[in-house]
Amino acid sequence: MSPFPVHIRVPATTANLGPGFDVLGMALGLWNEIHVERAANLRIGIEGEGAALLPRDERNLVYRAMLRLAQHAKRSLPPLHLRLYNRIPLQAGLGSSSAAIVGGLTAAAHVLGITLPPEEMLRLAVEIEGHPDNVAPALYKGLVAVTLDEEGPLVIRFPLPDDMRVVIVLPDVRVSTERARALLPSHVPHGDAVFNVARAVFVVHALSRGDYPLLSRVMVDRLHVPYRKGLIPSFDRVVREARKAGAAAVTISGSGPALAAFAPAQHQHIAEAMVRAFQEAGVTARSWILPVVSE
Repeated sequence: MSPFPVHIRVPATTANLGPGFDVLGMALGLWNEIHVERAANLRIGIEGEGAALLPRDERNLVYRAMLRLAQHAKRSLPPLHLRLYNRIPLQAGLGSSSAAIVGGLTAAAHVLGITLPPEEMLRLAVEIEGHPDNVAPALYKGLVAVTLDEEGPLVIRFPLPDDMRVVIVLPDVRVSTERARALLPSHVPHGDAVFNVARAVFVVHALSRGDYPLLSRVMVDRLHVPYRKGLIPSFDRVVREARKAGAAAVTISGSGPALAAFAPAQHQHIAEAMVRAFQEAGVTARSWILPVVSE
């Protein structure tokens, strides 16, 4: 029986979550879609975010991920027609490259009619992406903690309240992941490391319980936010306005420039306050109010 057509959906992700630098990530309900059909020759069509920028040939990241899985399985892909519907902005700190990688791996598995365990899919995704904190929630959904050791990735998935919503505000500034990572020091004070370890544990507990008063106290970071916030215009003022509007916590999503705000209510009010704060700094911004994706 033919596997075609294949239809894959992959969520956006927000990584780090304040003190959980390179460890914590969460899946959000903003979806990229991949449609795959047989074709005489490779064809790639792209709509939405990045449509004018992304390659439509073998260099496309979705297709590269598909090739990697086929190589891993010692199989060959037939000629394909890919249609990519992108809703996740590029270079925003929302996991667009991770979505492409996870989507490509998943699509290739369907096309080839094979099933790989999640750990093996994650290993391949990390091999392509380099960092696991976005690809892991895109694969596993929900809130995850992930790290790497000599045996490969380690993942723990935590439950989240079904009604949790996250405000995402994206200013119209360009922040490359490479530049954001280059700002980080090669060594940090021992006290800052202890500070983050403790708060990362409490962030997981607060998010999994929907404990926003606790989250307000513990979603504080010393390892990346202080070094990267200068790349985001009026960062401190936007955060203050978000808190005044009802946000319990605000942090940089991934490497930015998107910001993620967490609150039990008043999400639209918070989004509007943050967008307005950016506008007053001369920067346009757009916003989303996104559910968490648990399945």
